[in-house]
Parts: sequence; structure tokens; C-alpha cells
Amino acid sequence: MKKQWLKLWFNPFERIAGFRALLWGFIGLIISTLLSFLSQWHYHGLLHFGPAPNPAWWCFAVEHLTVWLIPATLFYLGGLLFSRSRIRLIDVFGTVAFAQLPFILMNLFAFLPPMQKMLKINLASLPLQEITKQPVFLASVWISLLSFIFLIWVLILMFKALKVSCNLKGYRLGIVYCVAVIGGDLICRLIIGLCYK
Repeated sequence: MKKQWLKLWFNPFERIAGFRALLWGFIGLIISTLLSFLSQWHYHGLLHFGPAPNPAWWCFAVEHLTVWLIPATLFYLGGLLFSRSRIRLIDVFGTVAFAQLPFILMNLFAFLPPMQKMLKINLASLPLQEITKQPVFLASVWISLLSFIFLIWVLILMFKALKVSCNLKGYRLGIVYCVAVIGGDLICRLIIGLCYK
């Protein structure tokens, strides 16, 4: 029973895929976007989070859509290139959206007082030594490390999503995953950066 429970948490895609995964993932994306808007905590990319100069609601929507669509597109293209199986678009995009559900829990950490106080400090105008002297700095670092657990969970789920939806194994799986996550983060940062100009 314990093994099945862990499998459901870390590899739900043997049971959940296609439209059902896409529906749950899209609902999660809406909730995650709303939480980010309320806390004013931005997604600068797939692997980068923090304050940003645009508080508009549409900016948060663009961030979350970009963080979902760019890696999913790269997974899909990688699957088409490297997989011998028939790849379904809805499976890839649905499982990637579902894999990002733990972002909801990660976003809750941004509501904690130290994180909200750090948002009010103009980090761009202060040298690093001054930032580290801020009373809330240490607490916000610890909170960030705790919330980082949920980012790792997302990355594990995205790996499983790619493996199942594109039927990839071995070095092909590793190559597509690394290119999509690292390259996807860079592309996301470039696109999202346009929202801050």
C-alpha cells in the first residue's frame, strides 16, 4: 500500500494522462497564477522565482503559461525526434501541466511574513552585503530552501511525464529532459523578461 501511495505521488502518469491530466493541470495553473498574483511572487523562468517590476495580473498569467508551454513544447519536439512511438500532443501537454501542480504548494510559502517583507526591499539598489544584513534575510533564505523541495518535486514529475508521454528511455530520455529543462528555462526567461520592459 505504501509503495502504491509513493508511486501515485511521484509517478501518477500511469493512471492520469490525456484530457484528465490537462484539465487538472490547467486548474492548477489558474490557482497557481492567482496565488502568485496575490503574493506578488513572480516566475522569471522554470527555475527562477522572485520579485519583478510588473504587478499587472496579465504578467502573472504570461509567466505561468510560458513556464508550462515552453517545456511542454520542447518535450513534444524531443519526443517526435527521439521516440519510436506515436506521440500525442494532449498527453505531453497534459502531463507537463499536471506535473506542475506542486507549484501551488510552493506559492503558499511566498505569503509568509519574511518573504513579503523581502519583496518590499528594493534589492536592485542595495549591495549584497546590505541585503544580507536585513533582519528578514536569514528567515527568507530558510523558507526559500523549504519551498525548493516543491520545485524538485515538479522536476521529478516532469521527468516522469516525459518518460511516459513520449515513451523515452536511456540516454534519449536524459538528453531531451536536460535540453527541455535547462534550455526551456533560458527561453522562458527571455520571453518573460519582455513583460518587465
